[in-house]
Amino acid sequence: MKRLRNFIMTSLIFIVAALFGIVNVNAESVPEKVTTDNWRAVNYINTVTSEGKPKDFPIVYKSVNGGAYNVYCMNLDATYAANVTFNRTGTVDPGYIYILNHIPKTSDKDYNFYVAQMAVWWYQDYLNQNNENLHADVKKWVLYHASDEMKSDKHYKLCNDIMNLVYGAKAFQATNPKAKEHKLAISEAKVTFTVDGDYYVSSEIGITATNVEINKYNLSGTPAGSKIVKGKNGGVVIKIPKAAIPEGKKLTFKMEVGAKYYDEDAIYYYANSKYQKMLFGKTVTKENTLSDSITLSISNVKQPYNVKISKTDITQSKEVAGATLVVKDETGKVVETWVSTTTVHNIVLLPGKYSLSETIAPEGYKLSTTTIEFLLDGEGGLFVKDSTGTYVSVNKVVMINELKDSVSIIKKDSKTGKTVAGAVLRIKDANGQTIKEFTTTDGYYSIVLNAGQYSISEVSAPSGYILSSEVIYFELTSDGTLKVKNNKGEYVESAVITFYNTPESHNDVVVPNTGANNFLVMIVGAALILGGIAYARKTIKEC
Repeated sequence: MKRLRNFIMTSLIFIVAALFGIVNVNAESVPEKVTTDNWRAVNYINTVTSEGKPKDFPIVYKSVNGGAYNVYCMNLDATYAANVTFNRTGTVDPGYIYILNHIPKTSDKDYNFYVAQMAVWWYQDYLNQNNENLHADVKKWVLYHASDEMKSDKHYKLCNDIMNLVYGAKAFQATNPKAKEHKLAISEAKVTFTVDGDYYVSSEIGITATNVEINKYNLSGTPAGSKIVKGKNGGVVIKIPKAAIPEGKKLTFKMEVGAKYYDEDAIYYYANSKYQKMLFGKTVTKENTLSDSITLSISNVKQPYNVKISKTDITQSKEVAGATLVVKDETGKVVETWVSTTTVHNIVLLPGKYSLSETIAPEGYKLSTTTIEFLLDGEGGLFVKDSTGTYVSVNKVVMINELKDSVSIIKKDSKTGKTVAGAVLRIKDANGQTIKEFTTTDGYYSIVLNAGQYSISEVSAPSGYILSSEVIYFELTSDGTLKVKNNKGEYVESAVITFYNTPESHNDVVVPNTGANNFLVMIVGAALILGGIAYARKTIKEC
């Protein structure tokens, strides 16, 4: 379990190392040819078999060029001999980089060599998926003596050091360090220059640097006092003295960015098929460079350019007429005022910074409270400042208007809840000014209003209804929410304003209108009339 934990920890360490570009750099030059030295045997495994017989595992200590470098055998089945010339041949699997960079650094150089050679053989077998360099029994023995239960054994440290190199090499290989991309690039976004005090100051220039170290910024073709400074978003900003570019002149110059990175390799030497393939005892590090450049220009020529300004609805599908728009320069001076039409407006401006605002909204639209800042550079490039304060290239300046919000009103019978037509209602604003009078129908009446507080009252009642003395107060918020004032004086959200009318009351006796009853009434009436006449006659005679 401890061996597994060690492997996992080593894997994590080298995954992090690969991600953040942590490398062991060795800039020492490596010879094209080497000559082998005399060999000698070293041994750090001294044990006995189950039968009590001695069991050793000696290896050959190998060096070249009079002990200048150590070399390690990669194929144990071949021959090693002194005074043989080997040629630098190529690179090997990146796992060997880890082994070479993590060989133990004890005072016993024979021990250090022994651990490294055992790890090289083991790792080569791992790559070849065989046991040609180290027999399976040897590997089993090493693994056992590296386990926790063998901590008290004299071979415990040796076996742990061997396995740490093997597991570390596997983990390092898994990070695929050779696949890392190295990139340096200057953004292709258009660069603009504006005057800030005594300098022409560029917009921030983005630079992409992937797995490289930027080590050079250079300006060529620029006057004295020019400089490159860090930007707020990781890029750079160029500052050119304003006085260095006379009116009517144009400055063209170049900015170059340089970077470096290192490739680290493990290499091997080879003589012929008779002799062992030799892993060189040090990693080889090569410095690589990248560069990118951009050509820029600043014009101090006051040439006017045509700028397009568009007034649209929120869909940006059509131009909106009737808006009063104002363009001001950087000092706040009004440059032009006009009323938008159904076509894009063209305005001629000199290079500089400007603002666009709306003073009167088109009918049916909300007044835009946004002030658009835009920049016209010396070459006619048009840029609008976005929400981050960055000037973004555009082909026209666009101001958008939103439609005003509407309020729905309905008139109903207070007893039946049915809609009532024919009532004349009046809407007033918070200052008491009449906004609209209208006559209700059998449906909803909708009216477009600005945000604010209003009241609605009845001017004329519908036929058959009592004139209402009620006044309804309501509010339309800037986000289009309708709120109606309740009897507690609180404004509460509502989907619609409902105005009620009470029907008029009547005390007349209503006679049913049926044929039989009418005939009965006629007979009774006639009888009463005849009786009355007879009585009148009798009375007259008696008088």
